[in-house]
Amino acid sequence: MKGFLLASVGLLAAVVESCPGHGSPPGDSVYRPEYHRRHQRRQDTESSTATATSTVDPDVQEAATATATASAVSSVSVSLSETETSSETATLSSSAIAAEATISALLVNNANVKTTILVIARDAWSATQATSGLTAYGIPFEVLLVPQGGVTLPTLFSGTQGNYGGLFLLSGLAYDYGNNNWHSALTDAQMNQLYEYQTEFGVRMVQYDVYPQPAFGTTPIGSCCDDGVEQLISFSNTTSFAQSGLKTGAGMSTRGLYHYVTQITDPTTTWEIARFEPNGQWTSPSTAGVINNFNGREQMAFFTTWATDWSPTSNYLQHAAITWVTRGLYAGFRRVNINAQIDDMMLGTPIYNVPGEYRVVPADMNTIKNWIPSINAKMNPGSSFKPEIGYNGNGNILAIDQDWSKPECSPHPIYTGYNPTDAEFKKPLGTGIDLWPSTPTNYTYTTTCINQDPLSVWFQNSANRAAFFHLSHTYTHEHLNNVTYSDAYKEIQFNQKWFAQTAIDQVNFSPKALIPPAITGLHNGDVLRAWWDLGLRNCVGDNARPALRNPTNRHWPYITNTNTDGFDGFTVIPRWPLRIYWNCDSPQCTLQEWLDTSNGNGGFDNLMLQEKNDMMRYYFGLFRDGVMFHQMNLRSEGMGTITMADGTQVRSLYQAWVEQTVQEFSRLANWPMIALRQDDLADAYTARMARDQCNYGLSYTIANKRITAVTVTASGNTCSAEIPVTLPGTVTNTQGFRTEKVGNDPLTIWVTLTGSPVTFTLSSSIAI
Repeated sequence: MKGFLLASVGLLAAVVESCPGHGSPPGDSVYRPEYHRRHQRRQDTESSTATATSTVDPDVQEAATATATASAVSSVSVSLSETETSSETATLSSSAIAAEATISALLVNNANVKTTILVIARDAWSATQATSGLTAYGIPFEVLLVPQGGVTLPTLFSGTQGNYGGLFLLSGLAYDYGNNNWHSALTDAQMNQLYEYQTEFGVRMVQYDVYPQPAFGTTPIGSCCDDGVEQLISFSNTTSFAQSGLKTGAGMSTRGLYHYVTQITDPTTTWEIARFEPNGQWTSPSTAGVINNFNGREQMAFFTTWATDWSPTSNYLQHAAITWVTRGLYAGFRRVNINAQIDDMMLGTPIYNVPGEYRVVPADMNTIKNWIPSINAKMNPGSSFKPEIGYNGNGNILAIDQDWSKPECSPHPIYTGYNPTDAEFKKPLGTGIDLWPSTPTNYTYTTTCINQDPLSVWFQNSANRAAFFHLSHTYTHEHLNNVTYSDAYKEIQFNQKWFAQTAIDQVNFSPKALIPPAITGLHNGDVLRAWWDLGLRNCVGDNARPALRNPTNRHWPYITNTNTDGFDGFTVIPRWPLRIYWNCDSPQCTLQEWLDTSNGNGGFDNLMLQEKNDMMRYYFGLFRDGVMFHQMNLRSEGMGTITMADGTQVRSLYQAWVEQTVQEFSRLANWPMIALRQDDLADAYTARMARDQCNYGLSYTIANKRITAVTVTASGNTCSAEIPVTLPGTVTNTQGFRTEKVGNDPLTIWVTLTGSPVTFTLSSSIAI
């Protein structure tokens, strides 16, 4: 393979390497290369001799018809890490661009270009700084790893067939060749090959984590920052990648991201797209990222380390690069879902470190219901938010007849007890404990009984039900790791009958979905079989448990299997735990539990800051995973005020979290945020997994130096799932395929391949 490593979309497994060239989370020990060695670089004289065709951003005129890249997915010969780990050190490696670059190529008049992205990096971890975002979109890519001894470049083109629609270079591909002689492991001739390919086929290049120098039309002013020192980064000009939907002037933290304070030296070829804001060390704004146009060869460069594994900032910034390098035309899809599930509805919950328990009352639910239109009004165009509630129907009976004193509630509440096991305990098939009593065997509770509970009556109101999504959380909340088929069957069947009796299953309901109690039963084949026999097909997992994540791609669901779980084919979709704890109703409570159990620090504001940072990393990493709340988190009755950006008022922890999340996301981007029923979200996950395995791709046709058409392909040109093609404009004929354009999101055509490629002609061609 000549050192040429291919990684297809979504086929990234767990190989973790500790590598220089990335940042470290705030508070970690960070190696500062500026303080330990001098960067010695050869300079690319191309940049100093190039003559720009315009002193203004040339993409402004093309903004309405921005262009394309995405392409055929290659077979796998290496696995790269997509796990959430970071190394203990960070360096900003030298850029060392090849010297004496000479570009003799001319832009082709007519060609065909595969839009596969070529990612060139020193090592697997560095590569993920580009591939994590491409994987998130589903954009096909290949990876070339460059060891210090060099490597052979892949074939870039054959005749008028271009093999790559975009290039990513990481950390200048630089190594120390002795005596602080840092330079790229690619030769000058190889860099010229890449430059000529760019120029001939109109392909763009992105470079992350590089040193400012004439090769980028810039020079360094200094570097920043010491531990604990903040310098915000924001976009200053997004006209070249307007489709990204990222907002200018929205500062993001660079804590833990070592970077170079930069100024532009060649404004005829270079313009700023991102800047570092003033701080205590630097009194004026400085350049953080640029776009260059060197006689038609276009590149984007960022002068900061990159860490998509932990940094919300890197996950945010990457959308500028991906949109720009692809010109907004790619096989892939961008969508953010805000799925905030509420477990344990109908049950009471003991309060952390306080005697007694709390169960929400209709007044709490009215507060949430009346607030939903308000939060939707604050969201970006196209957004839609509904809370999703998981119910334990036995709580309805417990609230009325806890002491078994009411004959009309016979056979009275079910008490199952508790049988603790390790989280990943696998029960041998056919074994287990029956925790349910021998009777009842059927659900026989009357409406006379259940309607004595005001909360049950509240949910039986059709207008109240319509404000929420609904699904099962089992009948009693029995832990299911070591129970029998019989117990598991009754837990689902009784809840299904309770749903039918209350009519909660009549609107916005997910009949195939489940929130497992305490996320148990997922390695119990008898439980999974009982769920399946009663029509369930999906449940949520827990992202804090690696055993419940897909080991190949974190954007895929986990599918149970007989060897590990005792049952084949049940879909487990990912869900994030939060610092809003299941047994807390106030900021003071959840803060104290965080401090006591999770090494938290600071006050409630710091807890919420950590939540905000995590969620922005997840959302801008395009993780569609939901988050976990509990019924007690909805309490507003009798509670104090919570101060948020919109003021100080009485509100629940749930409302405070959602308000903060929406406010921060809307500050940064104009994308819609959409809540889905769990059944629909599970369908989206399984469709994503199915289409990725089709090895789909996209190519574009160049005619008279303009992109005029795109062609969708896959292995055998068939796929069981629709393939998304995202466009900066429209096509002359959608050919009857499903289309989607929500709010400010671009148009996506969902293509079904049944044996032949599908070609679309662009309504407006795109200049390259």
